[in-house]
Amino acid sequence: MTITGRSNKTNALMRLFAYEDLVNETGILLDQNQSDAKGHFILEGKVDETLPARIYVGLDYVDLILTPNASYEIEIIVPEQKENVSFFEKELPTIRVKRATDKGIYRQIIYSEAIINSYMTEHFNQIYRGRQVRYIDSIQNAISREVPDIKNDYVKDHNRYKIAAIKLGISSDGGKRIIKEYYDGQPVLYTQSAYIDLFKELFEGYFNSASYDSHLVNEAFMEGPAALKKYLDTDPLMANNPRLGELITIYNLQKLCHGDRNTSRLAKEHLSHIKAQTQYAEHKTIISNIFVKLERLAPGTDAPAFTLKDSDGKDVSLSDYKEGLVLLQFVNGMSPVSEHQFSELRSLHRQWQDSVQILTIATHDKMDFYEQQFTEKKQDWPLLDLGDNILLLEAYNVRTFPEYILIKRNNKIGEAPAPSPERRGI
Repeated sequence: MTITGRSNKTNALMRLFAYEDLVNETGILLDQNQSDAKGHFILEGKVDETLPARIYVGLDYVDLILTPNASYEIEIIVPEQKENVSFFEKELPTIRVKRATDKGIYRQIIYSEAIINSYMTEHFNQIYRGRQVRYIDSIQNAISREVPDIKNDYVKDHNRYKIAAIKLGISSDGGKRIIKEYYDGQPVLYTQSAYIDLFKELFEGYFNSASYDSHLVNEAFMEGPAALKKYLDTDPLMANNPRLGELITIYNLQKLCHGDRNTSRLAKEHLSHIKAQTQYAEHKTIISNIFVKLERLAPGTDAPAFTLKDSDGKDVSLSDYKEGLVLLQFVNGMSPVSEHQFSELRSLHRQWQDSVQILTIATHDKMDFYEQQFTEKKQDWPLLDLGDNILLLEAYNVRTFPEYILIKRNNKIGEAPAPSPERRGI
């Protein structure tokens, strides 16, 4: 599978991920390289089935559907962002597939999505408030008319489960009919995003559904994996669909991993048992990814290492400060919020003296600005240049600026993210 294209971001890090585990939204890196001085790039990789993918331009991304042995010619436009816009408010990049040899799969999905979204926008009140089922027939008819000759099962399944999600929104039985029609006795579609999105909506909190007594579920959970499975199998859906039932169990145990310490410990033990006993390779992967996500930036885990240049051009490494506490401050421009936080940070720096080492990490294009600010404000802690190490932002899950990370002795994560300085909870 080959992708050739152009982006308006030149000399940018390009990465291609394939999403085989949509439960955790975890991707496998297929390829990475730099776009050239004109923004051109080539990404290649091997996929064994049609599945969702994501192309990163730096830390921005667009989504695509990949098909084995296909080639794609694309264009990616990354909008210029306003200063100090949070990760969640950024204007999203766009992708245009100029040519694809994927038998029309991506085009048919995009056209179908557009038809569905248009109908939902125009007839939202009639569908969700008026519960007028006839509009669902209109959507299906429009897809058949505008996107004829859909032969690929991946596209058919995508549209089928998108329609099922609309039906769920107007159902009055808590989704029982949807489960019966779309999940009971049906294949588990691990790489179909429409299937997994609806799965999450239907089965989150399934242990607390009408099928079970919450007291008996808790009792079985406390007793152990065998007892929990025996009780869960009193529900015919779980008993008659072992693959689906196990996935439902995994998904709900994952949620319990974020409970109190004892609940989290037991949920992890249940997941480890399922991973060791399961017949399904997909479930082993999903559970492994759950544990990876739980450990990422968790208190006591290793902080991602780095070596960056300071304002004097000298190398500064996180490992230089293993003996004490470190507060990382990631910045990218000034605003009233960041100015206030710098003021608080200067005050805290005087109080902390040598007990906490502050390291301010600035994006490369703002380094000159911060050097001037540090000189004018007489801020005497290290100012580091992020340079082209943009993956450090990803490693620390930096989604907005300023962002703070507290690192304990021996470079172990303390809090990620940490409270901002004005909260003085760092």
